[in-house]
Amino acid sequence: MTDSEGPIPDIIAPGLDALFVGFNPGTRSGLLGHNYAGRGNQFWKLLAEAGLTPRLLAPEEDRLLPEFGLGSTNLVARATPSAADLSRAELRGGVPRLRALVADVRPRVIAYTGKGVYLAAADRVRADWGVQPDSLFDGPVDVVLPSPSGLARLPFAEKLRWFCEVKRVIDAEVDTRR
Repeated sequence: MTDSEGPIPDIIAPGLDALFVGFNPGTRSGLLGHNYAGRGNQFWKLLAEAGLTPRLLAPEEDRLLPEFGLGSTNLVARATPSAADLSRAELRGGVPRLRALVADVRPRVIAYTGKGVYLAAADRVRADWGVQPDSLFDGPVDVVLPSPSGLARLPFAEKLRWFCEVKRVIDAEVDTRR
């Protein structure tokens, strides 16, 4: 594991099945030192229900993610009340660090937890949910997920559909490497 320059360390290990990339920690996450710790955030429930973790984890158990082939990082390290508090330049400024992290860890899948996260990383104006047609970082499959935030208006079942897509891609990638 390596530390990011912020209140929450990156949770990574070599050869991850999936690296989840968020905008930045929310205020509560920054205070607690764990990503996706907001009271309404559905990230941990989505991981469990999609079969990405064997049980529902609490945000305080985030350091267990590599045991399940998963990791977590953010484009921007500093905590804010909302991703809207981040400038485009600040978001784009996180891409070189993400590129280096991906080159070092070499995950099979990069799962962006929000369309805006992917658009900022890709410097694009539009993307569909799910698997993207090309990889931003030469190798991993890019999957765009709905934000797990409780503020995101998408129904839980629709969010779960896309988290299940991450599981499907991981399973397909594992099968092709056997």
